[in-house]
Amino acid sequence: MKYLEIYEDIKKQILRRVLATNAMVPSEKALTIKYHVSRITAKRALNELVHDGLIYRIQGRGSFVQEHGNLTNQQLLLVLPFSGKQELGNYVAGIQEVLKDTTWKIFSITNAEFFKLSIEQLKATYAGAIYYPQNLNKEMPYLFNLYLSKFPLVLLDKTPPNSIIPSVISDNVYGGFLATKHLLENNYKKIAFFGETNFMQDFSGSTADRFAGYIKAIRKYQVNHFDPINLYLKLKNTPYDQIGSFIKSNKIDAILSENDVTAFRILTLLQKSNISIPQEVALMGFDNLPLTQITSPQLSSISQDFNELGANAVNLLLRQINDPNLLFNKQVVINVKLIKRKSTEKK
Repeated sequence: MKYLEIYEDIKKQILRRVLATNAMVPSEKALTIKYHVSRITAKRALNELVHDGLIYRIQGRGSFVQEHGNLTNQQLLLVLPFSGKQELGNYVAGIQEVLKDTTWKIFSITNAEFFKLSIEQLKATYAGAIYYPQNLNKEMPYLFNLYLSKFPLVLLDKTPPNSIIPSVISDNVYGGFLATKHLLENNYKKIAFFGETNFMQDFSGSTADRFAGYIKAIRKYQVNHFDPINLYLKLKNTPYDQIGSFIKSNKIDAILSENDVTAFRILTLLQKSNISIPQEVALMGFDNLPLTQITSPQLSSISQDFNELGANAVNLLLRQINDPNLLFNKQVVINVKLIKRKSTEKK
């Protein structure tokens, strides 16, 4: 859309500091001439810039660049649980696309390294952080202290209940629903959810959302010949070396794993138990990581748009940096899609 082209061009000029704080932004009329668009299109672009805290308007005078907080610090932080970022998906590409041709730099560290830094050190070194939680129950006190110190922060993948910290997540509930629906449509009857994450205690996080989507599909399509919750609990508590026997004895014909890494482990176990995929048991992952395409058979999965997740996260972060006094708890939910491969072929 043309208004987005105008929006991105002006945003880049602001982030590159070509347009300084309080500098006047081109008027609607000037934008209509430069971009060959209608006045309505130009106005929409400026409205989006106002909405995202990049510019402000003064009646009768025009639009101006919003104050950018600490202008001396151009370093942003991406905090991920593991140094091997591909285990979680490539958020960096989306972040770098937003920051391209700007003076902002993104640095990545692990959660363990992050917690070794004091709030004072973080604020002295970085303008803000995108944070992927591991255990929110333990981490929230520190994150709330960061919030109180006005350190810009965005959460990835998880949103605490009633959180005042903005977050970007995939539509995990719909993903769980979509995966289960796909298995049912392919004539699989007894679908078990398998996860290693202990989400039942507080029922929060992406695995809990995926499980909720699974339960939603079971209810919608009236699958009432087995107890999905009891089946999940029993499978989760089964020792790994006995999973093959458990699947056979309980006549499970499909498994929805909490993520692709777990699905790969189950695939290996099933093959060692001489259980053929998908002839005897269908297997579905979640995340659509590169490993799904190198397994045999290739794994069906739910694809997250990691580029879009990263881009939205850094945009929310920059919005806070642009306006240090901004109070908002915006949650951005990114669509997911089904990727069909050999591991879930129709019976």
